[in-house]
Amino acid sequence: LLGGLAVALGLRAGCFNIGVDGQIYLGAIAATGLALSLESRPIPAVLFVCLVLLAGVAGGGFFGWLPAVLRARWGVSEIFVTVMLNFVAIYLTEYLSTGPWNDPMAGEAITRPIPVGAGLPLLVPAAGTHLGILLAIGITILMWVFLERTALGFEIGAVGDNARAARIAGVNTRRIVLFTLCASGALAGLAGAIEVAGLHNRLILGLSPGYGVVAILIAVLGKNSPWGILVAAFGMAVLLVGSDSLQRSVGLPASAALVFQAVVVLTVLALESGDRQSR
Repeated sequence: LLGGLAVALGLRAGCFNIGVDGQIYLGAIAATGLALSLESRPIPAVLFVCLVLLAGVAGGGFFGWLPAVLRARWGVSEIFVTVMLNFVAIYLTEYLSTGPWNDPMAGEAITRPIPVGAGLPLLVPAAGTHLGILLAIGITILMWVFLERTALGFEIGAVGDNARAARIAGVNTRRIVLFTLCASGALAGLAGAIEVAGLHNRLILGLSPGYGVVAILIAVLGKNSPWGILVAAFGMAVLLVGSDSLQRSVGLPASAALVFQAVVVLTVLALESGDRQSR
């Protein structure tokens, strides 16, 4: 859900953020690093969790800021920069999880666990459901209000629809690009921090099994609308979990979920194409 919102926010301003995976990883790195550095400090649990999540936001935002500056200043395509930063984040995760932060008792590429006080509260302990789900839904609502009810949200949409016209109308397109890509990266970074604080309780190599690609699919299916993305993310989650259950119960291949995703996306695109031609 957060990854889909990150992609959609960029697309609203005409920016294609393909670095969601890298931003998730950097958010997870920043969150883990802060949690481990403060593990001996007597910090209240609520404050500790907030600091960990904010660290993830800052980490992802930084990886959004780099391509934003290159595009706004020198016109460098954010597509290539965000793709390359994915590799930087993944290899940095590999270095940290096998090197300075490695858990020597684990015998694999994972870090030491973060302090208990830095973890998100569980809503349904038996199912592993944590507060991050409600946080993501709350951000979906805030993003809808921001895009549909604020002047800055209108300017973002104007730049995405026609950057030249928006520039002539007095919109600072460079500022919009900088803000949008930074905010897009921050959303993805928050997702990484939630994965650490709510699910894994540590940084692991393989934290994102292709969430960035799924986020693009969700943004396309949701038509870049926060409410549409919420529905698409729920549907995609049901699809993935359902295919995993079928794999265990009836031996359905693991790749079936990817096939289902492709069929759904291609069907939606075909219907949209047919609708445009009929008009």
